[in-house]
Amino acid sequence: MTEEQEKEAKRFLEYIRDTSNEFWEMVSHIFKKQSNLPANIYIDDYDRWIDLCGKKIILFQTNNNYDTDYSKMIPMSIEKNPEILVKDEKIDLTPSEIVEIKRFVSECKKPLVQIGKGKIDYEDFYDILREKGFYKKRKKSKFIFDDFFDENFEIKEN
Repeated sequence: MTEEQEKEAKRFLEYIRDTSNEFWEMVSHIFKKQSNLPANIYIDDYDRWIDLCGKKIILFQTNNNYDTDYSKMIPMSIEKNPEILVKDEKIDLTPSEIVEIKRFVSECKKPLVQIGKGKIDYEDFYDILREKGFYKKRKKSKFIFDDFFDENFEIKEN
């Protein structure tokens, strides 16, 4: 990455860390507690900032807290070999956790770009993540009447 690209990435970080801007209203989250990832991931779903330094990006939280912390976001390129686009930022993740985030980005490159450009919807996006093992499976819902009625909708005897 060039020095100019590094400066561009730093300016972007300053902008997104200002929580008073509208930026965060147009960002989708893949929360750590819903995924099988070590940190929260943030995706542009309006194609406003997906290009940074000439690369498509996601943001990831540099710690593994469950709560969103705008001051802990940094960009990572969406490509076969993802790279962190800023240097000298404190990252409170282990090297293996960073590798896991990079693996996620590499394996989900296509759907990440598609969701950012509005070419797939969130239901399809999360289904793809589930298929790849990066998002927790949905629990089958059990309706309360299942406890009282059989498959013919007749009252069950206890």
